[in-house]
Amino acid sequence: MRALFLGIMAGLLIGCVSASRIREAQCFGILMLDVLNSEQELDVMEGAWRTVQQARYERSLAVRESLVQSALVADTGVPSASVALLLQEDRPVGGSQDVSEEQALYRRFVESRARHRETVDWYGRVARRVETRLEEDEMLYPVLGMLATSTAIIFYPIVRWNVRSVLWDGVDPDAEDDPVQRFCTNRLAGGDSFPPPSPAE
Repeated sequence: MRALFLGIMAGLLIGCVSASRIREAQCFGILMLDVLNSEQELDVMEGAWRTVQQARYERSLAVRESLVQSALVADTGVPSASVALLLQEDRPVGGSQDVSEEQALYRRFVESRARHRETVDWYGRVARRVETRLEEDEMLYPVLGMLATSTAIIFYPIVRWNVRSVLWDGVDPDAEDDPVQRFCTNRLAGGDSFPPPSPAE
């Protein structure tokens, strides 16, 4: 009889280390690196955009000063109408190539920021999932330890079901259509596109 109880306990413990749990833990580790990499990428993209923006501003300022000086020399101290208009308007002075480069870098920066936000969002969702799994284990393992030495072990599935219904609010975290499971499966398979987050995990 004792051997039967030990067999049941071993089966339950093995079941606790499910494929979905392993997948979530691996996914969580990868997402930690993803968040760090996306932060670095975001910093690089923002730095490149701001550098080009500053360089264009400085060139524009130099051109304005040059025009003003030329106008003062040519018109004996009275700026021409075109120079006066240029000074009143805050518009870029310089080649369209500079503006195009700045706009392209800004678009890449915005895209990088959007990817970073998606990465951080999924990181938070997977972190909450792993945290809830650990909380579930902390509640169930002591119960399993107490029940494993007696015939009361037959009530463990009921206790486990009650704990799960409270912690997961009716959601099956091991279901194949679970959003976190789908995301982690895709991410571990090398997918780099994030599905849109759903309201419930």
